[in-house]
Amino acid sequence: MTKVKKPMITDFKKFKSAWAKDAGKPENTIMYYIIAALNIEKDPKLAESMMTVVVSKKHCMEDGKSPSGLKLGRSAKYFIGQFKKNPQIAASYVGGTPENRYKYKKSELVMTVVKKQDYQGGYKIFIQSGGKDNPTPLQLKKNSSGQWKLTEYSSVCTGVKKTPEELGDF
Repeated sequence: MTKVKKPMITDFKKFKSAWAKDAGKPENTIMYYIIAALNIEKDPKLAESMMTVVVSKKHCMEDGKSPSGLKLGRSAKYFIGQFKKNPQIAASYVGGTPENRYKYKKSELVMTVVKKQDYQGGYKIFIQSGGKDNPTPLQLKKNSSGQWKLTEYSSVCTGVKKTPEELGDF
């Protein structure tokens, strides 16, 4: 088990620059995707721009208005909708649990990597969610610049357990 710790980032240039320094480790790329997802509630456009930096370009389209020059393709953009509908999902990967009402420390986001295995020329990495029983798999490959990019990450935006208050509200 490995812990990845980063502070919350809410600025695109800082995000891109920090990721570029950390992109040599696949676990870091996952954390930056989660950081982008945590931005969705306040600024979906910023979050999308951040996500285009860390996902495979196959999941993006060109967009001159975006600070990254890209926007997410349809399936990758669907995930933004899932995170927006339920912000607890992203919070669950950095310390949020049903018991703590999916609260997390913005000064120190902590993501837990449960397992890392070689997979089709890259890695399949499983991260723990405080709101799910089973670890979440994500796949990454290294690009020609030596940076790890997400290539399969659909499981990351699936639902989480309800808080005690939500369970009692029937």
